[in-house]
Amino acid sequence: MKTWMAALAVAAALPAAAQDFPGYRAGNYTGVNGVFFNPANIADSRYRFDVNLFSLNTYVGNDKASFKLKDVFKNSFEFDTLKNQMFGPNAGASSGMANFTVHGPSVMVSIGEKTGIAFTTRVRAVTNIRDMDGKLVDKLTSDFENDPSLPYTIQSQENMQLAVHGWTEFGVSFARTLLQKEEHFLKGGFTAKYLAGAANMYLNIGNFNGTLVENNIADDVELMNTTGRIGMGFGGVNISDFDPEDLLEMKSTGFGGDIGFVYEWRPDAEKHTYGDKQLSRRDRNKYKLKVGVALLDIGKINYERDVQRSGDYDINITGPERLSLSELGDQELDEFKQYFNSRPQFFTPAATNNDAEYDVALPTSLQLDVDYSLSDKFYVHGGAQLSLAKTNNKPYNTAYYSGFTLTPRYEGRAFGAYLPLNYNALTEFNAGLSLRFGPLFVGSGSVLSALMGESKQADFHVGLRFGGLHKNKAKKYNKAKSKEEKKKEEKKSIEEKKEEGAASSIEG
Repeated sequence: MKTWMAALAVAAALPAAAQDFPGYRAGNYTGVNGVFFNPANIADSRYRFDVNLFSLNTYVGNDKASFKLKDVFKNSFEFDTLKNQMFGPNAGASSGMANFTVHGPSVMVSIGEKTGIAFTTRVRAVTNIRDMDGKLVDKLTSDFENDPSLPYTIQSQENMQLAVHGWTEFGVSFARTLLQKEEHFLKGGFTAKYLAGAANMYLNIGNFNGTLVENNIADDVELMNTTGRIGMGFGGVNISDFDPEDLLEMKSTGFGGDIGFVYEWRPDAEKHTYGDKQLSRRDRNKYKLKVGVALLDIGKINYERDVQRSGDYDINITGPERLSLSELGDQELDEFKQYFNSRPQFFTPAATNNDAEYDVALPTSLQLDVDYSLSDKFYVHGGAQLSLAKTNNKPYNTAYYSGFTLTPRYEGRAFGAYLPLNYNALTEFNAGLSLRFGPLFVGSGSVLSALMGESKQADFHVGLRFGGLHKNKAKKYNKAKSKEEKKKEEKKSIEEKKEEGAASSIEG
């Protein structure tokens, strides 16, 4: 596989920005999966217990080319198609993202009326492409063809970056009701995570200025009058030979966490209680308005740098000198540094910090959610995702894109239908559909956009889980109370008859 763009194969090999599990995540019947969106969700859950067997979310998006619906289920995740859709022969900066998330075996248990705990597993891989020049990528990864747009000059104002990160998480979550006073209800929660890093790879091209020209005699495209700096780093398993099962490799370790709070306004709280002690109806959603805030993916993973493949180089191609792109494009990732060292006239090792170890931060984000109950079964949810990850000076970090999602939904205990309408900084507007049938849920955040025309993202999620919902104890209580009151009435009637009989005897 050619060039450093082979890292895109990670996204293609993982059958892969908006939020994970769009639509479905907005509901009240996510069970243990809700802890991934806000740890406070598992306090006062609708479930006595819940078990996730398997949940998958895949996503690929870009800011240039579009995906058609027929391609989403055909070949959108093949390497060549993915490359062409993200870049093609287009000039100018292009950005893209591929995201793969699996919720593994996980369990949640409600303890009493105020507390919930969960044990979770999750596997994740994120690929970011930032401000890569489409014309440069095309000439590096495609066979030679005459291009009337050449010569073409690149003057990159931003760093061109590629970052790939894959890791596994093992989490322990705790959530509890913090305040329950009249109409106001507040709960909080946190997740502590052990992180096992599988692989990290990054490429950073800074201050790049150069010209692409054709060499028709050699059937090649060459770089001339080029300056800049290129740096790459590797940690964990080999990206060139990456397979999905490699995500389970534990080459590096770290610790992380999530923290969240949920406030609910319950103006009709008395309608959701029963009995003389005003016990809570735990089988019902009791709020009119719910507001959540969560800080997710705090933490980092420490990697040992592979010094045999990592390094930084100053680029200097001047005068009549030219660098063959086909020659450069034939190099494997593992041969990249070796190739640079063999061309000292073009690449000079730079005196930069290449420590033996480096820390890769998780794609930290702030989640803000507002949910309004229109009736017992109809809701409208608004969710904002704000990316807090630092990537400019830390090219090895990956990040999600900031965005906002509006989700009208119908939601009952056995069935839910969700209509996520999302706008994010990468793929702009997308409309999708998610459905829940008891333990099974399936959907996409862009399927309606792709159906109506074209979308700049392709995503899909599916999951299977089971749990025990809280039962309607009010019904049982009222039935028992009614029986008790009936017995009292019968007893009273019998006593009244006895008294009447005794009074008649005295009169007689």
